[in-house]
Amino acid sequence: MAKFRHALRRFLAFSEQAAADVGLTMQRYQALLVIKTYRGGDHISVGELAEQLIIRDHSAAELVSRLVQAKLVRRKTDPEDRRRSLVVITPSGDRRLTELAAAHLTKLRADRKAFLDLFDGREPTALRRDDLDATTFDAAAFDAAVFARRPTLASDT
Repeated sequence: MAKFRHALRRFLAFSEQAAADVGLTMQRYQALLVIKTYRGGDHISVGELAEQLIIRDHSAAELVSRLVQAKLVRRKTDPEDRRRSLVVITPSGDRRLTELAAAHLTKLRADRKAFLDLFDGREPTALRRDDLDATTFDAAAFDAAVFARRPTLASDT
């Protein structure tokens, strides 16, 4: 578990730097990703964006305003409910997102084996309550207690 969390933190650090390299914050990158992939990628409401990013509606509205200002998205009126606006990714936003997605896929492919080695197929075994005691917690001992043997993954063959 500790190694997995460390690998995730390393990937998130890479992701944050990759986003910064194209002039985006992580939140803006994640918003563009959600907008592009939500229900086929045509559009999303501010409320749906808030739900997907696990942020408050007013925070999503502010985020959308910043994305509009940066010309990465645009608002359009919902044809089914003219009181509601929808968020649509612009060609500029799509280009940045495509560039970042390619960088992320390249990184994931490069690190694939290291990630898969973290899930080496050992099956969980029973844990004692004191294995999880915060005052005596040892990540290496926890990993050893949780996992017993290496599995064979179809993708490894």
